[in-house]
Amino acid sequence: MSRYGPEYWDKYGSYRTPIAFHLSVLVLLRSYFIWVIAALSRRPELDLMSLFFKTKNDFFIAITIGAIAIVPTVLFCLRRPRDSHSASEKLAKVWRHMRWPLILCAVIDLAWLSIQVAHSHYRFSLFLAVQMVIVLWVLWYLAKSRYLTVFFNDWPEPTEKAAEEKN
Repeated sequence: MSRYGPEYWDKYGSYRTPIAFHLSVLVLLRSYFIWVIAALSRRPELDLMSLFFKTKNDFFIAITIGAIAIVPTVLFCLRRPRDSHSASEKLAKVWRHMRWPLILCAVIDLAWLSIQVAHSHYRFSLFLAVQMVIVLWVLWYLAKSRYLTVFFNDWPEPTEKAAEEKN
């Protein structure tokens, strides 16, 4: 842990979020982002969903797989200094284990992409190949990153306001 000094801290004294973590979450939740973009599209003649998903079943499976990454993402959004010390401690305990749901999501996503490749009778699809490479990179990053180990073990301390109220 001493390997990452003050240059890796944010203004609250917590470890900064790596950009690759943001990209990993974006990749794992891509079906939700596609869904939102398609819903916000004002051109009904442009069917964005059919560009990314062959059938409705494929879409629902992708949404289900991506749902595994929602809990770590929500906890990540809550990862800021709080006024309540007890809530902060509970969230910190849960946050330490949030790497595993992300890894599980990436493994299942990669397995689903492999099944899609097998069902296309192993005909080359650039779209599936690019997705597989990106998800494999995410899986490798989540499993091997030393900084992520430190990042997931860190949780911001409660604000000074809560500390003053305790005394």
